[in-house]
Amino acid sequence: MYEQIDQLVNIDYNNRSIDRLYVEARKNTQQPLTLKAAHMIEAIPKNRFVFFATGALARGWVSKKIGETDGPLGTAALARAIRESRDAIPVIFIEESLINTVKPILRAAGLCVVTLEEALSANNQAEKGYTSIACVLPFPSDEKSAKLKVEFLIEELKPAAVICIEKTGMNTCGVYHNMKGHDYSEGYAKIDFLIQKARNLGIPTIGIGDGGNEIGMASVHEAIRKYVPYGGECQCGCGGGISSSTETDLLITGSVSNWACYAVCASLAIKTRNLNLLHTVERERLMLKAAVAAGNVDGVNGMASTSVDGFSEDTNLAIVELLSALVNKELS
Repeated sequence: MYEQIDQLVNIDYNNRSIDRLYVEARKNTQQPLTLKAAHMIEAIPKNRFVFFATGALARGWVSKKIGETDGPLGTAALARAIRESRDAIPVIFIEESLINTVKPILRAAGLCVVTLEEALSANNQAEKGYTSIACVLPFPSDEKSAKLKVEFLIEELKPAAVICIEKTGMNTCGVYHNMKGHDYSEGYAKIDFLIQKARNLGIPTIGIGDGGNEIGMASVHEAIRKYVPYGGECQCGCGGGISSSTETDLLITGSVSNWACYAVCASLAIKTRNLNLLHTVERERLMLKAAVAAGNVDGVNGMASTSVDGFSEDTNLAIVELLSALVNKELS
């Protein structure tokens, strides 16, 4: 069933060659990507911090406060599942200008947004009652501050894993690109340094993406250069193309990054035989509405609508419903 889950979210619905990138990513795991992710999540020790990074300055040339609907929703669903299954404390890192665009989405997913101190209280006093929590913190956009922040975070919070969802990574020239090959580095959180440090220390890392410019995609760099527009040659003149140069231990691909996250939740639900970890149509509908109300847009068409990467609300709900059907079939 894990094969079918992978396949459902890696059909090339939008002509981005994601099916080709999936084939290359799969060569590195020798098993379904979502099953590998479920194994990694199950290995996370209980009551530990798990770092997430998401958010894109979707229209940064207009306003740094405009985020996009792809990424934060998948992050929220996956954070909830990992909180539920591992008693983890999810910490979501995002550009400071986008913090208020992601908090309502987390709440719509069923997570209480709290401070680090409050999160620790929730875990340390869990005998008084379970609390579904997550923290949201800003991450620096300049290299020096980012590297200092990484040292502090790793030392103080000791994360058990780091997961990036739809988070653009720098190319070999240090430039961040959108899918049209333009440089949109200004104001972008330098999460790459967090991933690099985590990998050096042996902390498990996962990258989830749909286009080739996201953190984690370095492992399929040649396929991106060959099959993805601007993969080898961008429009900004840096000469590096849009392909991210930041690698993760596991790359998970999907036609939409949110869908890839929901697929991981589905595989985790099967692996643990816990339907509570499954993303639902009801939550998806609530999150989409919350995302738009919070100032996010569809990253493809720039519309403040409940669509994601050009796919309508109905299509997104249908993907969630199909994943649920696969899980229920397996567990029935």
